[in-house]
Amino acid sequence: LIPIDNQSESIVTALLKSYSGDKILYADFDRSPGKYFPTRFDTYKQSTRTDQDFLNFTIDTLGNLVTFIQPKTLARGGYLVYAEYAHNGTTFVSIFLIRDTEGKLLKRVENSFEIKTIEYLDTNHLAMACRINEGKIDNNESNYLSFTRLRQQDVSDYFINWISVAQLESSTEFTKALYNIINNIPLPINEETNQPFTIDEVRHMVYENARSNAQRNINIQTLSEQIYGTTTAISDYADENDISIDTEFRYDKNALRKFIQLSVNRDGISLKFSRGDSGTKVRFSEENPNQIIIESANFANALRTEIGTDE
Repeated sequence: LIPIDNQSESIVTALLKSYSGDKILYADFDRSPGKYFPTRFDTYKQSTRTDQDFLNFTIDTLGNLVTFIQPKTLARGGYLVYAEYAHNGTTFVSIFLIRDTEGKLLKRVENSFEIKTIEYLDTNHLAMACRINEGKIDNNESNYLSFTRLRQQDVSDYFINWISVAQLESSTEFTKALYNIINNIPLPINEETNQPFTIDEVRHMVYENARSNAQRNINIQTLSEQIYGTTTAISDYADENDISIDTEFRYDKNALRKFIQLSVNRDGISLKFSRGDSGTKVRFSEENPNQIIIESANFANALRTEIGTDE
């Protein structure tokens, strides 16, 4: 174990920063018979969690990793860093696969300089990483595992197989999660008017962004930069509020319709509202199919004001 000091905290902070800036996938453990990592993690989680318990957990699971790496003839070297830490009251265990990289060091020697080649840990570019959210496990929630989405398929295969993952990607769940985030995140400022956009304007921007992608994908970093001016606004809000959402996912067409408005004009009555409010703020009466119930204190107060003004 590395002593907990400023140096070790700084390297974990750097690794977490790199992790949060990467593309993230969510999943659960595959708990079918014979899966070693989930069983060994459960044993550690239920232990007294001493330093030795943690060290034994890392040694045992690394021994199991050997069986997944041996068939990979082109597997490269690197370091696996295990870290247990708390964030916003939730305990996490993360595993980072990082590489050595070569760099140059300029050193002054008397009246001149010399260049030395050095090796250092590249914390800015993770080869692979996994984070286990114990709070979600304790609350019997899904998507308590998260991974960096990797370009090197051979690495991601043996890493994910080692952790024992049952992938639970759901375009419907992620599209609904995005709708939840957009409804609650602070509204961005319209630079032309210097006033916040309305929530319906923001929803429409999300809808148009999604519909413009031929592959039906939503990249929340691109979307975040387009709407909020920074690539991390949406992911930061999701992380702070414990919302699981992949960095890039294929949207669900039906769930995406919640982002656009419905407009109906009949019998001299014009009604326009977000599709996402259908069934909640605007719904049909169960007693009379010809009655519509609008439940909104703001709308009711505004209507009272208008009626009072007309009188």
